[in-house]
Amino acid sequence: MRQASNAYCDEVVEAGWVEEADGLASLADTLMHGKTEVAGAPGFYATRIGASTKAPSLVLARIITDSQSARRGLAEVTAEAESVLRSGDKNASNRGDVMSYERALVRAQMAHRGFQEALDLVAVRADMDVQPIVSEIEAFAVMIDDARITADKLADRYVGEGTTGS
Repeated sequence: MRQASNAYCDEVVEAGWVEEADGLASLADTLMHGKTEVAGAPGFYATRIGASTKAPSLVLARIITDSQSARRGLAEVTAEAESVLRSGDKNASNRGDVMSYERALVRAQMAHRGFQEALDLVAVRADMDVQPIVSEIEAFAVMIDDARITADKLADRYVGEGTTGS
C-alpha cells in the first residue's frame, strides 16, 4: 500500500497537477488556506495549462483528461488500502502505510482543487457546454470523499490494534 501511495504522489507531481511541496510549512499552508499562490492569481495547475489564455476547448479537454487520470490513480491506491482493510493479517499495515495513504489523499485533494480552479477560469471564457467536465470533477470529489472514509478506517484499525506492526 505504501508503494502504491508513494507512486500516486509522484504521479500527481510529475503530471503537473500539483506543485511539489516545499516541506511541511508549505503543505500546512495549502491545507489551511487552500493555496499558496497570491490571492486572486491563478494557481499552479491553472497557470501551467493556460486556463486564462489558451483556447477553451483545449483547456477543457486537458482538465477532463487530467481529472480522469487522477481519479483512476486514486481508485487504484484506495483499492490497495481496502484490500489491507479486508486482510485478516494484523501486520498488513503500519503507521507508515497509513501516513502514505493519507499523503496520497492530500495530493488528490490538491489536484482536485487545481482542476476546479482551472475550470472556473476557463468556463467564463468558454462558449460551450462545460457540464461533462463539471461532472468529472464532481466524480473525482466523490472518490476523494470515499478515500477519506477508507483513510479513517485504516487509522482506526491501526490505532485500534494498539499500533501493532509499527
